[in-house]
Amino acid sequence: MRFILTFVLLFSLFMPSILPAADENGITAQSFILVEKDTFRVITGRDYHRRLAPASTTKVMTTLVAIEHLDGSETIIPDKNVVKIPRSKMNLVPGKKYRAMDLMKGTMVESANDAAYTLATHVGGSEDAFARLMTERARDIGAIDTNFENASGLTADNQYTSAYDLALIFRHALANERFLELVTTKYFLFEDSSRTIRYKNHNRLLFCFEPAIGGKTGYTRASRHCYVGAFEKNGKVYILALLASRNLWGDSVQILKTIYDDVPTDLELRQAKAFSPAPPGAVKTSSKTKKSPAKKKVAKHRTVKSVKKSAKKP
Repeated sequence: MRFILTFVLLFSLFMPSILPAADENGITAQSFILVEKDTFRVITGRDYHRRLAPASTTKVMTTLVAIEHLDGSETIIPDKNVVKIPRSKMNLVPGKKYRAMDLMKGTMVESANDAAYTLATHVGGSEDAFARLMTERARDIGAIDTNFENASGLTADNQYTSAYDLALIFRHALANERFLELVTTKYFLFEDSSRTIRYKNHNRLLFCFEPAIGGKTGYTRASRHCYVGAFEKNGKVYILALLASRNLWGDSVQILKTIYDDVPTDLELRQAKAFSPAPPGAVKTSSKTKKSPAKKKVAKHRTVKSVKKSAKKP
């Protein structure tokens, strides 16, 4: 009995820091911010200067720095260490040639850690050197509560950002046309040896919320769910960033209610995860026609989503 009481006491002491209670609006994120992009006026937020692990939202900076150093047509060859990179990944093969643009798409759309690592080692010479470039770029932008140790967002000591910094970095990245094209991509086709793989963007709001422009998700056990994204309304763009969430899409929708009357339902968000229509230009195979063994399998693609206006809450 004494053991049980001790366990309950310890559980009650440590559980709040592990699973913080939702606020009065049901938001579970430890930190979040919603700003108007041009003025950076804060619409709503909580503890948004707090330093927290960024997970794969790190890849916003990874992609931006890669874009600023590459034109996309370069041939990049992964080193032997690429096979050691944890998931999610595109299973890049050491010594094989890949187009820089495909690796950028893999980084932003599929959130592939091996693609981010390969871009980093190509541009920086090593991932550590590239991470320093990322941190320097963050400082240039004004993100003073941000430090990078890797290009993927995998858990690392001393890798952190804040919701405020994340929104600031995303705002700056949106000014780059090539980044905007990548972040609005729903699908892309990746040629991998004997097959073509179709990857789908992890950002569910792209598929079920008309004002959504683009965004980047992230998750690790240590960081919980993270997100940064942009939304349009009446000619203005708003940026939402949140960190350490236990309910990513629920939190995002609840925060977006601050400026929108109509937001996606839980059902629409679940359907957006499953929704996977044939993208424009994808090759369709008739069920009555047998596939030739010599032909490649088609798995996934993407088009650039134009900024669409929504006239909701004034």
